[in-house]
Amino acid sequence: VNCRVLAGIPSNPMVEVSLRSSRLEGDLDSDEIPEAKEMVQAFVVDTNKKGCFVRLSRQVEGRVILKELCDGFLHDPAASYPMGRLVVGKIKSVNDSSKSKKKNHAVKTAVDIDMRESVLLESKDKIQLEDVKVGIKHKGSVTRIESYGVFVRLENSNVSGLVHKSECSDSYVKNLEDLYDPGDLVKVLVVKVDMEQKRVGLSMKASHFKDDDDSDEESSIGSSMDAEDLDNDDDASSSGEDDAEMPDAVESNDSEDSLDSEDENYASKLAAKMQAEDADNDSSKEGSEDSDDDDSDDESSDDDDSEEEEPPKADLMDTDVGFDWGVGASSGATKGGNNDDSSSSSDDDSDDDDDEEAGKSGHKSRRKAAARRREEQEITRRETALADGTADENPETAADFERLLASDPNRSEHWIRYMAYHLSLADIQSARSVAERAFDRIEFRQEGEKLNVWTALLTLELKYGSKESLQETVDRACQHNNPKQVYLRVCEMLDKEVDASSSSGESVERADEMFKKMCKKFKSKKSVWIAHLQYLIKGGRHHEAHALLKRSLKSLPEYKHVETMSKFSQMEFEFGSPERGRTIFDGLLEKYPKRLDLLFVYVDKEIKNGEIDAARGLFEKTVQHKKKLSDKQMKSLFKKWYRIEETDGTDESREHVKNAARAYVERSSK
Repeated sequence: VNCRVLAGIPSNPMVEVSLRSSRLEGDLDSDEIPEAKEMVQAFVVDTNKKGCFVRLSRQVEGRVILKELCDGFLHDPAASYPMGRLVVGKIKSVNDSSKSKKKNHAVKTAVDIDMRESVLLESKDKIQLEDVKVGIKHKGSVTRIESYGVFVRLENSNVSGLVHKSECSDSYVKNLEDLYDPGDLVKVLVVKVDMEQKRVGLSMKASHFKDDDDSDEESSIGSSMDAEDLDNDDDASSSGEDDAEMPDAVESNDSEDSLDSEDENYASKLAAKMQAEDADNDSSKEGSEDSDDDDSDDESSDDDDSEEEEPPKADLMDTDVGFDWGVGASSGATKGGNNDDSSSSSDDDSDDDDDEEAGKSGHKSRRKAAARRREEQEITRRETALADGTADENPETAADFERLLASDPNRSEHWIRYMAYHLSLADIQSARSVAERAFDRIEFRQEGEKLNVWTALLTLELKYGSKESLQETVDRACQHNNPKQVYLRVCEMLDKEVDASSSSGESVERADEMFKKMCKKFKSKKSVWIAHLQYLIKGGRHHEAHALLKRSLKSLPEYKHVETMSKFSQMEFEFGSPERGRTIFDGLLEKYPKRLDLLFVYVDKEIKNGEIDAARGLFEKTVQHKKKLSDKQMKSLFKKWYRIEETDGTDESREHVKNAARAYVERSSK
């Protein structure tokens, strides 16, 4: 190949050469150094996990950091930008690197480059926070709506500002979400800039943009009204009958727009508008219920609707005119006191018919427009919920639940909520089907999650099934789960049912049968006996509970007797007689004087029962007991005693504890 030698490298046998045709023709001038914000081309020299190095010319080298390689995420930057690839970027800054410490380094200039497509396609520089000045008007888009204001991002910038609720409109705005939606294009005025906290205050009051020729106030604030006009236009173009509806629709929009202006009678007009809307809603509901009535009833109801929509009069708020929807139109007319004028009214039938037709068509148009607006609002709400993820937090349809279960099938909460959704629709069989699907979809390792779904199915059978279906479900659940846990949960549900039904005979009988069956099936497990004892004591059946305690002590191993009796005495403190509880605890402590766990439980129950003196007596008795405790146990005892005195005692009682501890230390050291 033909090449031209450009320069030699000192202390190195290599030389720099060029294959460019311009160099071969004799052009040896160095390439110009690019300037900031200039578009350049370069070849990739090296790429690593931190970014990319490129060569623009013989003496200019560039660096691109990882986040500025592209707009998206790069899993493997080296594969996307291999050595030798031609790339395009925009110069961010130019640095002189001629004083580099590297020897034989021909590069004299280093530049920082941005290769993101969004930066390359920018038509102009973005507005920075420093460019935002008070009193300047900007266009922007709504990004978020809160109760206290609206957040707006300025056009061609990443700067966002807050439009406080008081700056959103010249008049009072009760709910900002009724006026604005995310993505709305608006016009704002900068009223405050805080450079230290990087905050911008904006205003969207219409009074700030009165003199602007290109004001977007109508598009930003009256978007809902424009939508209503478009709906009415579609109605008018779809059929010839709706051509007569347009004047009414325009008139209603004008009346709504007038409420946004500053008017002395704004409050009275707003009340009149709200009253008219209430009257329309009432009439539309009544009309839908009586759609099968005769034609005379329909005409009379339309007359009432058109009369209620007329401008408000002195007695506007009194909407109870005594009209009875179950009576014919003739009886309604007699209440108005016009029987004597029947002849004169018959002469004006043609005029009345025209008014009725106009009112009827206008009412139908408004009702259609309102239905369309509600449908569009519901669609918008659903789309927003799907976009921001709140649809998964509060699923409302079967599709929402199916999508949620597809993403996380091992979570029992989703399946149980899906079952509750079907139960709210009175579809019990579908709820059972969801539970069966959950048993197949949840992994076999997730035993706790499966048990939760089984518990939900047992609750369903207990409430909506029969005695046979409940027992069948219990047997199936025992085959797939720990049988003792299944019976404990079923008995817990039956116990709650007894409490809710005020101890009705049928529920008590069913609960007794299940508890007895559980104790017979798991007679060596103390938890089932304790659950049965608690059920009896809560129900006030103390004699049966004591008899059951004796049976449990015969069935349980001896090492489980202490805990069972301790639990029973605690139940006596809570639901039965504290005296019986004290008797059991005293017997246990007499037999096991070194069991501090029993002593501390006994003390806690006395304090909860309000007997602080009895708790002090227990500590005194233990300290003076003949059988000495270990030093470690005595330390725990004195700490527990002192904590109790700090909470419920006095200075004298706390000092008494300290003296008792000192006396014990002195006795022990001798």
